Amino acid sequence: MFVPTGIPGHLVKWVEMAPNLEGVTIAFQDATFAFHAQWLHDAQVDDGPSKDDANVFSRKIPKAQILHISLTGTGAQSVVNMTWNDGSTSSIPAIWLRTLAPLVAARGNLSTAPALDSPTGWLADTLAIPEVPYTDLFSENSTPQSLNATKERVLDAILQDTTVGIIKVVGLPAPDFESERNKENTIVTKVLKQLFGSVFFHPIRGADKTFNVASHHEADMKRGAGLPNYNPNKLLLPHADHAHYTHPARVQGLYALEGESTNTFVSCFAALETLKQEAPHLYEPLCKAPMATGRVAHFYVPSMYQATTDTAVTMHPGFPGQIKRFRWHPHLTGSLLSRYDDFAEARLAYRTFQEIMCRDSHLFKFVFKPGDLYIWDNFRVLHGRERVTGLPRTAVGQTVPEQVVADRYRVLKMAKLKDFIDERWLVHTPLQQLHEMVRLVGLDELEY
Repeated sequence: MFVPTGIPGHLVKWVEMAPNLEGVTIAFQDATFAFHAQWLHDAQVDDGPSKDDANVFSRKIPKAQILHISLTGTGAQSVVNMTWNDGSTSSIPAIWLRTLAPLVAARGNLSTAPALDSPTGWLADTLAIPEVPYTDLFSENSTPQSLNATKERVLDAILQDTTVGIIKVVGLPAPDFESERNKENTIVTKVLKQLFGSVFFHPIRGADKTFNVASHHEADMKRGAGLPNYNPNKLLLPHADHAHYTHPARVQGLYALEGESTNTFVSCFAALETLKQEAPHLYEPLCKAPMATGRVAHFYVPSMYQATTDTAVTMHPGFPGQIKRFRWHPHLTGSLLSRYDDFAEARLAYRTFQEIMCRDSHLFKFVFKPGDLYIWDNFRVLHGRERVTGLPRTAVGQTVPEQVVADRYRVLKMAKLKDFIDERWLVHTPLQQLHEMVRLVGLDELEY
C-alpha cells in the first residue's frame, strides 16, 4: 500500500507497506528509511509514559503486521497512523520516527544507517571559550521561559559533542572570602545549582559544600598526606575529576578566589583523533585495556578509600563506536589490568595518549586569576595545573553528578518540544535524540 502526502514541504513525502505487511518504508524529506513492523508495534505507548502490563513489548504479539496505514497532520506535527493485525491502532509522530530512524531503521539499500562521525575536538590554537554573563543566569527580569532558554543554551555549550565543552561565567559578584574558604554559600555552587538544580552530595562533607585547593589553609594542606602529587603547588597533569568513582561527575566548576596559577585544558576527542592518525593500532588497546584507579583521603575521619576499574574510553552501552566519556587520572591510576600477552601494547597506548595530550598543540594554557569561573564537561575535557604564580592561592571547586545533569537537560529539551509531540514519546527517547529532534523542528538556538 503506497500512501503519498501530496503536500509540498511535508515532513513525510510518502509511506509504503511491505508486501508481507511486516515492514513499512517512510520517505522523509531528507532520507528514506525502512522500519520493522514489529518494532513500530512494540514502540507505541499507552496514554501515560509507562506501559501497562499488557503492552510491555516482551508480551506483545510476536508477529505484528500492518493492515492499514495513513498520514495526518502537517510539518513537524505530522503523524503516521497504523492499524494492526491484533485489532489495535497506533498514531506515531513522524518527527519521532525520523529521529530514531538512524538507530533502528535501514536506510536506502543499506542494512544499517551510516555510522555517525566521531567528534574531533579542538586544539590549543583553535579553542575559543564562550563567555556567559552572570546576569543572564540571575536576571530579575527574566521570565521562566527565557531563563530556561538561557539554561538550555548554556548546557548545550557545555555538553554537546560539537561544542568546546567549556564556558566561562563573567561579571560575577564580589566573593565572601570567609564563606568561600569555609566551603559554604560559594559562587560556584550557586551558579551550578541555578543551572542544574543540585550539586554533588559528598558522603562526609555533606550537601552543597565545595572542595578547596589551597596553598595556605591548614585543613586543605592536609590533602597532601600520602598523596605527594596532590601538593597544590606542584604540577598536576591533565585529568578528569572523580576518575576513582564508579560514577564520575559529569560537570565541574572551578572558581579562583585568590592567587594565580597557570592552568590547562585538553580536549580528549582531539587527543584521541591524533592517536588514531599517528598510531591507529593503539586505539583498540586504549579502549579495551582496563586500569585500576584509586584514592585514599586520610583527611576525613574515618578515612575514605575509593577505587574503580574501567577503561580510559567508555562507550555508550550498545553502541561500541560512540564514546560516552573519558576516564583519565594519571596521578591516581595504579596499573593496567590487561592480559599478559597484551600488556606491552596496552601500556604503549596509554603512554602515547598521555604524550599527545601534553603537546603544545593540544594543551591549552591560561592564567587562572581571582574572579575567574570556568565550567566544563568532565567527560571529555581534562583539566590540570602547570604552576602556581601567585600566593596565597585558593581555588573553589564543585561538581554535578551525571544523573542530575541528564535529568535537567531532559526537562529543558522536553519543554521545548511540548508543542510538537506528547511527552509519552519523549520519555523513551535517548537524550542525544531529543537534541536532534529539537534541531529537526528548527528550535535549536545555540548561541554560546
